[in-house]
Amino acid sequence: MKLIPILIIVIFFYIFLTLKKRKKFSNRKTLIERFKKRFKNINVRRKRISEEFTNSLLLDPCKNIPLGTWYSEDELREKADIHRSRLSKFGKSKINGEMLFVGPKGGIYKISGDGKKKYV
Repeated sequence: MKLIPILIIVIFFYIFLTLKKRKKFSNRKTLIERFKKRFKNINVRRKRISEEFTNSLLLDPCKNIPLGTWYSEDELREKADIHRSRLSKFGKSKINGEMLFVGPKGGIYKISGDGKKKYV
């Protein structure tokens, strides 16, 4: 007789625990939600790295600014703006492997192999 109430309590406790576990699993994010969150984090990370690279280019006129046909128009404009700002701030800037300088009257020149100024 004492065994039946104990058995009922154990069954009730078992059912309670299984329902609680199901709630935990149903609260988990779906695969799509986790993918979206991870994808957004990757894009944020890429954007931050790009901004850090841009800032490093702005601070050092001797770093090369690569230009290529595969860059988008916005990227090319951003790089051209960086180049112009470095020319105005430092008086020199390296773009596509060539160091360009600002002359005393405001012209832009590069130094040729024999050491002469060649205005661009």
